[in-house]
Amino acid sequence: MSNFLFLDRKWPVLAKLGVQAESYLHVDSNATMLKMRMFGEKIIDYILVMYKIDAGRFATQNDKIKLLRTTNINKAIPDLFDIVRRFGNRASHAGYENKKDALECLISMYKISAWFYIRVTKDMSIRPLTYRIPKPSQADNGIYNIEAYAEEKEKIKEEHTKEVASVKKQTAELIQTEKDKKIQKEIESTLDFNEAQTRKKLIDIMLKDAGWNVKDSDLVKIELPLKDHKGKGKTGYADYVLFSKVHKPLAVVEAKKTSADPIIGRQQAVEYADSIERIYKVRPIVFYTNGYEIYIWDDKYSEPRQIWGFYTLEDLEKLFFRHKYRKDLNKIQIDKNIAGRPYQIEGIKRVYERYQSGRRKALLVMATGTGKTRTVIALTKGLMEAKWVERVLFLADRDELVKQAKEDKNSFKTFMPEEISCRFTGKNSDNREATLYFSTYQTMINYYRQFSVGFFDLVICDESHRSVYKVYRDILECFDSRIIGLTATPVDFIERNTFSLFSCDNGDPTFNFPIEEAWNHVPPYLIEPRVIDATTDFLRKGIKYNEMTEEQRQQVEEEGYDGDEINYDKKELEKKITNKDTNRYILKTLMEQGIKVGDYIGKTIIFAKNKKHANLLDSLFNELYPQYKGKLTAVIYSDIKDKSILIEKFKNEDFPRVVISVDLLDTGIDVPEIVNLVFAKPVYSKVKFWQMIGRGTRRCENLFEEGQDKSEFAIFDCYKNFEFFEMHVKGYEPRLQKTSVQVRFEIMCRLLEKFKESRKMDICTAFAAKLRADIEQLPKDSIEIKKNRKRIEQALKKEYWNNLSGGFIKKLKLEIAPLTKWIESSDDPAAVGFDNSIYRIMLCNLSGNRENLIEEINSTIKKLSKLKLNLNQFEGRRELVKSLLKPSGWKDLSYERLEKIRLDVRELVKYKGVGDNPFVILDVKDTGQVTKEISGGSVLYGGNMEPYEKRVKLAIENKLKDQIVIHKIRKGEKLSEKEIQSIYSIFSDDFVYSIDELSGKTDIDREDIIGIIRKFVGVDEAELNKRFEEFIQKHHSKMNSTQIKTLEIIKNDIAKHCGISIAALFAEPYTNFNQNGVEGIFGKMTDEVFNELIEPFRASYIS
Repeated sequence: MSNFLFLDRKWPVLAKLGVQAESYLHVDSNATMLKMRMFGEKIIDYILVMYKIDAGRFATQNDKIKLLRTTNINKAIPDLFDIVRRFGNRASHAGYENKKDALECLISMYKISAWFYIRVTKDMSIRPLTYRIPKPSQADNGIYNIEAYAEEKEKIKEEHTKEVASVKKQTAELIQTEKDKKIQKEIESTLDFNEAQTRKKLIDIMLKDAGWNVKDSDLVKIELPLKDHKGKGKTGYADYVLFSKVHKPLAVVEAKKTSADPIIGRQQAVEYADSIERIYKVRPIVFYTNGYEIYIWDDKYSEPRQIWGFYTLEDLEKLFFRHKYRKDLNKIQIDKNIAGRPYQIEGIKRVYERYQSGRRKALLVMATGTGKTRTVIALTKGLMEAKWVERVLFLADRDELVKQAKEDKNSFKTFMPEEISCRFTGKNSDNREATLYFSTYQTMINYYRQFSVGFFDLVICDESHRSVYKVYRDILECFDSRIIGLTATPVDFIERNTFSLFSCDNGDPTFNFPIEEAWNHVPPYLIEPRVIDATTDFLRKGIKYNEMTEEQRQQVEEEGYDGDEINYDKKELEKKITNKDTNRYILKTLMEQGIKVGDYIGKTIIFAKNKKHANLLDSLFNELYPQYKGKLTAVIYSDIKDKSILIEKFKNEDFPRVVISVDLLDTGIDVPEIVNLVFAKPVYSKVKFWQMIGRGTRRCENLFEEGQDKSEFAIFDCYKNFEFFEMHVKGYEPRLQKTSVQVRFEIMCRLLEKFKESRKMDICTAFAAKLRADIEQLPKDSIEIKKNRKRIEQALKKEYWNNLSGGFIKKLKLEIAPLTKWIESSDDPAAVGFDNSIYRIMLCNLSGNRENLIEEINSTIKKLSKLKLNLNQFEGRRELVKSLLKPSGWKDLSYERLEKIRLDVRELVKYKGVGDNPFVILDVKDTGQVTKEISGGSVLYGGNMEPYEKRVKLAIENKLKDQIVIHKIRKGEKLSEKEIQSIYSIFSDDFVYSIDELSGKTDIDREDIIGIIRKFVGVDEAELNKRFEEFIQKHHSKMNSTQIKTLEIIKNDIAKHCGISIAALFAEPYTNFNQNGVEGIFGKMTDEVFNELIEPFRASYIS
C-alpha cells in the first residue's frame, strides 16, 4: 500500500502522483524523481495559499521556495523542497538513475505532505508518520520521461487549480490554537524536521554535482577538527574540507543556516582557512554557503563573489597550479608576430593590468580591421604562458565568425597550432582534452550545463554589443572565469548594459582604438575609401508615372501596366517595384569604374536590399556579362545552401569575385582583398553603416603585384547614404516593427478608454476580457517576461480590472503592451491583421476622425477584394463579404455590427488570391545617371579636415631637392657640422624667406635651424612610427599600458607639430597621467625615452 494514499481524501492529484512515484522506484528511479518534482511543484502551491502568499503566475519552483523561506515555517521544509527540486532537475536534464536519491525524494515529500495534511485537516489518524519503503511492483508502468512529465503537467493543470482553490477556501479562516501549535511541534519532531540535516543534504547534493563523494573520507572531511583554533588548546570544527588525492587541503566549506545570509559565514570560513594553513602549510580556497547560495573567496588573489556551483577536484587543483606557477602579467613578453602594433600591445597591457589588480572582466573596442582577433590571440597566448589560463571558450553569434576565429589565416589555429581545439556544432561531442573551445552562443546554451563552474578560465565574447546578451547572458554568468568582450562598434553606440556586463563604467571600455586613429596613423593601419555617388532619377526620386518622360510612359504601357498603378516612392524600390535598367546601371558602373585586380574586377560585395533583389542582380549580371559563364558572381543569404562553402571560396579562391549579399556579409567577414563595395540599399543605422564600410578597410600587401599593395577601396553609393549621414550625423536605428498582436493590444486599450468615457460598461467588460486573455498568453519561460514578472502580476490583480481606472489603462499601454510582442499567437497573422482593421475603424468612428475613417474603410475594402470568394470556406458568409466590398456595406458602424463582421470574416481573410500585392517588374530606360566621386569627408573624418599651408615647405624642398640633408632631418638622424652649414647656405639672396622670418613664424629659436626646417618639411612618419614601434617591442615587458599610451601621444605630437619641445612634455596632456609629466610617467626609463625618441625630433621653442 502506498504511503501517499491518505492524500486521496482531500487532494486526489497529489495522491495519484505519490502512488505512481512509488510504483516506479525499483524499475525507473528517474521517473520517481520526476514525479516527485511535480508533486513538490503542486503541494508548494497549497502551502503558499495557506500562508496567503500569491507567488504569481510566472514564479518558478525556486522562486516559490524562496518565498517560503520568508515565512515562519520550519526552515527544514523549504530545504526539503529544494532537495527534491535539485534531484528532479538532475533527472530531467541528464536521465539520472539513482534509487537512493529517488527514495530521498519520496521521504522528503511524504514528510511535507503528512505535515501539511495534519496542519490543514487536524486529522491525526495518519500517525505514526513512519515512511515504509515500497516493495518492488510487477506492474508495467510504461516509459516516463521529461516529455511525459510535460504532458502530464498540462493534463492535471485544471484539476490542480481546483484543489488550490479548495485549499484556499479551507484555510481562509484557519486558526491555530496554542494546542494546535504544540501538536504541530510534536509532528515536526516526529517527522524529524531538522534544518541542520536538510542543509547538509543540500550541500551534499551540490558537492555531488561537482563530483565530490561526501562519503569518501579521504577527499571530503566533514567536521574536521582543527587544534589550537583561535587560541591555544581550543579546537574548531570545519564543516567540510575538500582534499586532493595526495591529502592536501584544497578548500574549506562553511555552511550557515538556509535562512541566513551566507556572508555571515565568510569570516568564520576565513578563520578556518587560517587554521588549516597553519597546520597543513597550505592556504585553502574559501567557500561559504547557506545551502542554496554559494560564494568563493580566493582571498590572496581576488575579491569574494557568488558562483553557481562548487569547484570540482580538477578545478581546484588547476587553481592551485596557477597559484604556484603564475607569473606577473606586466612582465610577460607579448608575441609581436601576432600583435606587434603599439595600440595592440597597449590594449593587451590594459587587460593584463586589470586582471593583475584582481578584476575579472574587460571590454576591448577596436575598429574593424585593426586586428581584434589577433590582439585577443596574443593576449590569450600570454595568459597561457603566464599560467593564468588553461582552457578558453570563444563565443560569437554566427558560425562564420566562429570558424574564422578558429581556422582562418589570422586565427588561433595559425598562431597557436600546438593547442588542441574543439568546436561545438550541436552534432559533435565535446573534447575534454582541448584547451581552446569555439561555439556560437546559440549552440553553447545547450552545452554549458555540462561543464563545471570552474572548467573555463577565460571566456572571449566576440561582437559584444549585440542584443544576443539579453538572451544568452546565463552562459557568461554560469562560468567563474575571466571574461573579455570584443566589439568594433564605436563607443558612442554601445549600450549601457554592455559596459556594465563587463564591469566598465558607461562609455569607458578597458581599451578603445577608433577608426579615426587607425586612418591617421602613418602609415595608416586601415585603408580609406574612395566614395562614388552612383545614382539615377529613379534611385533618387522613386518610380512615378506622372514624373516620367513620354518615352518612359510608353515603355510602361507596353509592359501592360496602367499608369495610375505606377506611383512608388524610392523607399519602395526593390520591395514593391523594381526596374531592370536601374539595376543594370548599378552593375555597369561597378564593372566600368570599379577597381580591377588583374584582368577581372577586384573582389566586391554588393549589399542588396532583399533576397528578390539579390537574385535579380545576379540574373542581370549574367545577362550583361555572359563571357564569365556565371563564375564571377555568387548570391549569399540565409536560404542559400552551402553558403559557407561560397564564403570560403570568396575568401580564398579567385572566383567568385562579386558576392551579392543580403545581411550576412554586412558584418564579420574578413577578406582583405575586397576593393569594391556597392551600397545597393539605403542604410539608416550608423553602426551598420560603419560595419559595411569596415568590409573594405583591411590592408592587403602585394594585391596587384609584388610591391604594389592595396591603397584604397571604392564605395559605390547608390542610395545617397553618405548624404544622409551628413544630414543625420548619428543616423537612426530603424524602429522595431510591432507585431500585429502588440498593435491589437494597443488599439484595444484605446478603445477601452473610449467606451469607458461613454459609460458603455458591457463593451468595456468585453475588451477587458480580451486584454486579460492576451496577458495570460505571455510566455512564462521568456527572459523578457521573467524580468517583468512583478509588473505583469500587478497588472493581473482583479481589483484593477474591476475598476478599469485611467491610470491602469495607461499602465497597460505603456508597460504591458510592449511585452505582447513575445506572444506566439495561435491565430493566423491575417486574422489578427483583420482584427486591427476593424478595431481601427471603431476607433476612428468613436474619435470622429472622418478622414481617417474613410481611409481605413477603403483600405479594408481593398484587402477584402483580394479574397477568393469561390472557395467552399466562404459558404454562408459569401454574401456578407460581397456586401463589404462596397462603401454602402459600412453604413452601420455600431460596435455590435463591427464585432459581428470581425468574428464572421477574420478566419476567411487568409484565403487570398495569387494576385495579392503583386511585385511590379519594369524594364524602363532610367535617366539622370550621376556617377561622380564625392569626398565623404564630414561623414568619414568629421569637420576638421582643412589642408596644411604648403608654400614654405615647397620652397625649402625645391632648394634642397638635390641634397640628402633634408631626408636626414625628416628621419631624425643626426647631422654633421658640415651638413648643418649646408642648410644655412640655402638662405642666399634668391631665397625669399630669411631665418629670422621663419623663426618668428614658428616660434622656434633661430639657433635651432634643424627644428625650423623640420617644422616645414615635416617628419618621415614611416620612420618615426618604426622608431617608436621598435622601442615598444624592445622594452614592453618592463612598461605598463599608460607608458605605452604616452609614447603614442608623444609620437602623434611629433608628427602633428613636426617636432616636440621639452616644455611640452611637462604640460597637458602628460600631466594628466602624472603631475611630474614625462619624468613622472617613465621614472627610471626617462633617459632612454629622451635619448632614443625625443632628442632626434626636439625643437627649441622661444619661451
